[in-house]
Amino acid sequence: MGIDLSALKHSVQYNCSISDATHAGHYTLCIYLLKMREYYRWEKDLGFHDRIDNEEIGRWLSDREEQWESLEEEAFLPIRINGADYDAFDSAAINKHLTEHGMVYSAGYVLRGKPHFFLADLEQHLVQDNYQILISGKEYARELSAPPALSQRQTIFIRSESLRRTIWEKVEESLWNKGESPLVRAINCYDFKKHLDDSLQAMCDNELQTLVAHEIGEIKAGKLIGAEAWSSLLGEVQGTPLELMLRAIRDNLADCLSTLPGLVEAENPARLHFFIATLSNMRKAIFPSLRDAYDDWLTSDSMTALRNISDAGSRHWHDLAQQIVALYLSEGMSDLNAYETLIDSNKL
Repeated sequence: MGIDLSALKHSVQYNCSISDATHAGHYTLCIYLLKMREYYRWEKDLGFHDRIDNEEIGRWLSDREEQWESLEEEAFLPIRINGADYDAFDSAAINKHLTEHGMVYSAGYVLRGKPHFFLADLEQHLVQDNYQILISGKEYARELSAPPALSQRQTIFIRSESLRRTIWEKVEESLWNKGESPLVRAINCYDFKKHLDDSLQAMCDNELQTLVAHEIGEIKAGKLIGAEAWSSLLGEVQGTPLELMLRAIRDNLADCLSTLPGLVEAENPARLHFFIATLSNMRKAIFPSLRDAYDDWLTSDSMTALRNISDAGSRHWHDLAQQIVALYLSEGMSDLNAYETLIDSNKL
């Protein structure tokens, strides 16, 4: 039987809108407006250089916020395929039907416990070691936030359309930065001035490898630290600075286990510059020696410091994560300051 794309798209987009209705208010005003502008560009299928009419986007913004207000108390719709209903979060079962039709679906939770959904064309289905890698293309349904990579168990989702938009935003950001920085160095590895489209594609191809490596690291990190206890802890600290700290620790562990070793082996300056440029403020704050190792590479042209910090980081962040889990299992959430104190005293 064929897939009713119109009905499928409606159900997934409806669930995306419910998620946005209950979580869009968590962004600062500046971030919210930037995300809404990008969301409008996606929904209207506008190119990167297409002009956005301020009056038109203003009306669209008002209509979208009004729609969200009407959805705040609604329940997620099941996903119906070939006459059968599936729970909206049962990605594995849904994809068993969709992949044979050249489509891919994902559902889960991201920062602050926000439910996350998307529906897209499936461009590639790869197997690397024991990991299933699903690379999507054109997106039919998505939320305000569109992270370019996600992982669930042994399956990795790479959203090439989202990656392309993310990189383009960074290219535009670099135009405002006239000084030396990791981002400017990364962009300067390509010829965006003369060959914009080719450069954008080349950069996306490069960064896709980094995304896959990070998601593999995420899966490995989850197995090492005990995903169940860690997820339970994250659920109790949603929306707090401690959540950002915990996510930074796991991200640092993931990169030391997988991303950094791959970057060192590849010796690809563009990827390494961009990796450093896109680290979150929290990750940089608790892992300053990573930037020191990067700066050493800039001056010495040697990967030794990066290789050493990758090895040291694997041990350090694993040990710290285990201490945090042990604290959680023994003390629960009786003293949030104890967690922050433990992390602050174990920066690397």
